[in-house]
Order: sequence, then C-alpha cells, then structure tokens
Amino acid sequence: MSTPAQPGAGRAPGLPWRTIAVGAGQIIVTGSLLTVIAVLWGPESFTSALHGLPWWSFLAAGALGGLGVLMQALRWRIVARHHAINVRLGAAVARCWQAAFLNSVLPGGLAGDALRAVDDSTDASVTTRRGALASGFASVAAERLVGTAVVFTAGGLVLLPLAPLAGLGCLGAAIVAALVAGRWLRRLPASEIVQVVLLSILGWICFATLFMLCVTVLVPTAPAAVLPSSAAVALAGMSVPVGVGGWGIREMASAWSFTLSGLSAAEGVRVAVGYGVLALASAIPGAVIASLRVIPRVRRARRFAARQRPQNRRQRPTA
Repeated sequence: MSTPAQPGAGRAPGLPWRTIAVGAGQIIVTGSLLTVIAVLWGPESFTSALHGLPWWSFLAAGALGGLGVLMQALRWRIVARHHAINVRLGAAVARCWQAAFLNSVLPGGLAGDALRAVDDSTDASVTTRRGALASGFASVAAERLVGTAVVFTAGGLVLLPLAPLAGLGCLGAAIVAALVAGRWLRRLPASEIVQVVLLSILGWICFATLFMLCVTVLVPTAPAAVLPSSAAVALAGMSVPVGVGGWGIREMASAWSFTLSGLSAAEGVRVAVGYGVLALASAIPGAVIASLRVIPRVRRARRFAARQRPQNRRQRPTA
C-alpha cells in the first residue's frame, strides 16, 4: 500500500499575482502613453528619430553609457564596503551593466537592481553572513537613491523659474530620496559620502550629455541654452518608476520641456525617442553579461536535477 500523500504535495507554488498585476499595469501605462504621443504628434516622431541617428551616435552612446555604469559601480563599492560587502571593481561594473539592461527592458525600472542586491555569486564576499541579504538591499538602495536625488535636484533647479510647482515637486522628491538614503549612509564617513555624491553627479553628466547629443543631432536648430535644461527635465521624468525603461513618460517630459523653451513638442518627443534607442543600445553589454552569468547557473541546476532524479526513484514507496 502506498504511503499517503502529504498535504500540499505536488501542488504548484502560487504565482506572484500581485507582481504580475503590477508588471502588467506598468506595460499598459507605457503602451497608453506611447499611443497618446503617437496620436498627438504623429508616429513620424518615432520613425524620424530612428532614421536620424548616425552610426557614430551609437559609439558615443556606448562610451557614455559605459562611463555612467562605471560611476555607478564605483559609488556602489563605496557604500557596499560599509555594509560588510566587498565587490571587485570588474564584478561591480558587470553587475551594474546587467542591472542597467534589465531595468531598461523590464517593468518598473528596478528589477535589475533587485537582482543585483540578492545576487549570491562568488564575485562578491560578505564579512558576516548575518543580515547579508538586508545589507545587499541597503547598499543598492542607498546608492540608487543618491543618484535619484541628484537627478531630481537637477530637474527641480531647471524647472523652478519655468514651472515653480513642478520644480518644487522635483526638489521635494530629491529631499525624500536623500533622507531615505541617509538611513543607510550613516556608516560612511563624510568624505566618502561626498565621493558618492560626486560620482552620482558625474554619472548624471554622462547621461545628460547623451541626451544633449541627441538634441544636437535630431534638432540641430535648437539653441545651446536649451540643451542642459531639456536633458535635466527628461532624465527626471524617466526616473519616475512607472512604465518600462522610461518609455512614454520620458517622451512626455521632453515634449513639455521643449514647449517651456519655446520649441516644438514634437521635436522633444523625437529627441526623447532617439535617447531611448541610444540608451538601450548602450545597455546591450548588460544583456551579454546576463547571459554569461545565467547560462552556467542553468547548467548547474540541470546537473543537480539529473542527480536528484535517481534518488527520487530509489526513495519512491512501492504499493
């Protein structure tokens, strides 16, 4: 007679419906925003951006994106070190690039950083296992929030004279991000906090430069004074964790910033689309890194499953 099945045995684990619903909602938001943009300013805003990008702009995007990732990796190492986590520079760059790619293609823009926080690969070490997972999240959250504070500060300073309420909103978001990050930065000496902030500013400059490059290429008649302000507003807009890869909300923010400067909203959309394409292209190395990191794990999982099957057959009770 066979042994009775244990309660719940063979039951498939419940799907994370809340996560699925949130992700689906983010995709719907992005699709809705892009549809509205296409209706208001025409689909040619998208196609003209794709056709207007020269080949060398992709090389520039790779260089600027790589520098931005390097700045993030350096600031993460500083914060992580004070949370009992040691990450080699090469490993930090690889993880940040992988996170940048995943953030670009998955809803919410945070999935890559969540994976970076919980990744238990051997390319990082912890001095104590106690609270290792919490330390991983703290180090990633702190450095991301500092970067977010810098982005919203830049956007707020630009918007204050043009749209005071929006400017105050951005500055308020920057203050909140800085206060939350401060909870996990208390362990750092003041000199290293300054380093983290400076690295965040340098990272922002890299991506702002990429946006300004798009303006000069796609809207060559735009005044030079518009370049920094439009970049600051667009980057602040796409930092709101809504949608997929910043698409939709970035184009809306860019269109609005262009109208504030007396330019065409359609031109702002075209520039934002071009930036989105170049930013995604600059994150492609992260896709390669993700593949190289995942494939060995899949092979190990298959080998483990293959070893477990004979054991399960031997342990299976007979009638």
